[in-house]
Amino acid sequence: MAEARLAVALAVADARHEMRLSLATVIGIAAVLAPLIVLAGLKAGIVSAIREGLTASPRAREVVNIANRSFDQEFLAALRARPDVAFVIPRTRTLAAIGGLARLDAPDAPVRGELLATAPGDPLLAGLPTPSGRQAVLSRALADRLGVSAGETIRLRVDRIMGGARETLALSVTVAAVAPPASFGREAAFLPLPLLLLVEDFQDGLIGPEPPPAEAEPDPARLYAGFRLYARTLEDVVAIDRDLRRQGIDVATRAEDVAALLALDRNLAVLFAAIAALGGAGYLVGLGVGLYANVERKRRELALLRLMGLSARGLVAFPAAQAALFALAGSALAALVALGLEGFVNRLDLAVAEGRPVSVISARDLALAAAATLAGGLAAAGVAARRAARIAPGEGVRDA
Repeated sequence: MAEARLAVALAVADARHEMRLSLATVIGIAAVLAPLIVLAGLKAGIVSAIREGLTASPRAREVVNIANRSFDQEFLAALRARPDVAFVIPRTRTLAAIGGLARLDAPDAPVRGELLATAPGDPLLAGLPTPSGRQAVLSRALADRLGVSAGETIRLRVDRIMGGARETLALSVTVAAVAPPASFGREAAFLPLPLLLLVEDFQDGLIGPEPPPAEAEPDPARLYAGFRLYARTLEDVVAIDRDLRRQGIDVATRAEDVAALLALDRNLAVLFAAIAALGGAGYLVGLGVGLYANVERKRRELALLRLMGLSARGLVAFPAAQAALFALAGSALAALVALGLEGFVNRLDLAVAEGRPVSVISARDLALAAAATLAGGLAAAGVAARRAARIAPGEGVRDA
């Protein structure tokens, strides 16, 4: 241990003695490392900006069938059982998914809006109360058109033609909450599934204009025209889209956008790895040659240390300590340069960022860069250490 401390002290003293050479080595390390840190920050920032743009609304994870089909409970249950599916709710036919909604004081001026089923866990209504009975959650666009807020009662109207006569189903619905604009941009009302099925039954002529006092739970044998599904993660959208299309079900998703994001992430990772490999190889060769040359130049002095009792193991610690010193100093300088460049880059008005930082350099990135540089420096010192270990004490006497 004493020999190791002595070798470290000698390495530090030698670096201070040859300050210009030491500074050149440190600057060389920083010149290689700083661009890699900046590149890693750009990769993280660009991918994060695009990912956040996609995930700003849960609709990026939405999967909806396009054409009306007939889906039974078994099919929907199989979807819910998938580990990559977070939420599934049936959809009614397109004709039954449109209704007129009006204020009680203006029943003859309805606003047409989409009618969507909802249930607990609906990502579009996260943080909002789930409507039950004859309640509804309105989109912000619809609530603003109607001029209503949570707690008010509105009128839901649905028309049909039966026997040549127009019939109207009118229901009083309480506004349970108003969803933020990011949840759903169009005019829509989110209803409990039994209430929406009541509207569909009216359209199908199964019930009259006078609705039952309470909505019954859905018949287990009932078939649904569609579904609204949300993947658990962005990455899951691609797999769900592919599986459903293989079953002959046309769906509308953001799968292409998600796939493009994942491809960008992979390509940037490959590019970063290639540049890091080239830069790292140059760093290792340069530092290794420099340390080896330093040992050669000080061969006589190191031999005298052997002659004075310093073991070969202690002598090996000399280039290793210098490598660690240069690596840590170079990492610190590279971190300062990279953080300065990060601030400059983030002040640029880049379209890809859309208000988000385009470069994100974390403390973890800096720690990994320092650790990799230190490991590379010690590896580069191996050649010099091997040369130092072969220095015989007699070389100091012979060259004296």
